[in-house]
Amino acid sequence: MVEHNLAKVGVASSNLVSRSMLFILAFFLQFAFSNDNFILKDHYCVQNDTIYLKELFPKAKKNFKLFKVPHNINNYKVPSVDIISPIKNILGVEVDDISGGVVLFDKRCNLKYEKKKIIDVLKSKFLKQYNYFVIKNIDIKPISSFPKDFDKYSFSGIKISNYNLHKSRGTFSVLYKDEKDRVLRVYFKFKIVAKIAVFKAKNNITNGKILYLNDYDEVVVKFDKIPTDIVRFKTLDGYVARTYIRRGKIITSYMIKRKKLIRKKQIVTAVVKNGALSVEFTATALNGGDKGDEIKIMNESRKIFRAIVKDRDLVEIK
Repeated sequence: MVEHNLAKVGVASSNLVSRSMLFILAFFLQFAFSNDNFILKDHYCVQNDTIYLKELFPKAKKNFKLFKVPHNINNYKVPSVDIISPIKNILGVEVDDISGGVVLFDKRCNLKYEKKKIIDVLKSKFLKQYNYFVIKNIDIKPISSFPKDFDKYSFSGIKISNYNLHKSRGTFSVLYKDEKDRVLRVYFKFKIVAKIAVFKAKNNITNGKILYLNDYDEVVVKFDKIPTDIVRFKTLDGYVARTYIRRGKIITSYMIKRKKLIRKKQIVTAVVKNGALSVEFTATALNGGDKGDEIKIMNESRKIFRAIVKDRDLVEIK
């Protein structure tokens, strides 16, 4: 009877030790494969086509192949569930997925495509375009492929359209040249965060009104909030409203026009020069024009001449 009880005690002790060992092992495994080691992000920069566990989670105790990226694809997107499932099946751990459901594997991020130089040149293009432009950040990403011999090419410059210089998001091309002056064009997309100075109507402005300083304010706004055809002049003084402009509206180039030095049907002084000799007469402008423009004028005898606008009320016969 005593031996039987001792046997029971022995079995109980053995079970207790086993449960303790299992508890310790489970605790160790939980610690070893903590979720801190398994946070799945939305973007990874990779060099090889075959993706292993430790490329995503360097602290993992084991390493095994997850999948293979097609060799002809630089940006490869994988549903996050296809990555999480084998990890759970093999290691039995949970993965904290912060990818949003899709993970991008980028093979181009290791290429030395002169990202800093490209951004610097792109910045200069925007700064030249506007009178006041403060850039907070520019991000660029290639959207076309690089050739296998890309290491033979060097950065040459960028091309960007005026249309894209009016946008906070857009595309542009980067030019690379090799030793034989062969040109490679790679397309990029950009996103820019910046502030810009624009003109806003201080009051309601009627069609045909000549603008003065008390008609508008210069204000700073976010670049992505502006219309594409903002004016880039340092001042609007002397410009004429082409249409009705509501108070608080950003003034665009469509809304205004330059007040011409000479208007149609205006009486002007016409000068005819012949060496040191100069003759003046009064005439009527048949069309308007700015300085340097060619217009037609008619004298009192109704004879028509071609003349160049020299100043306000003054033209010179060609």
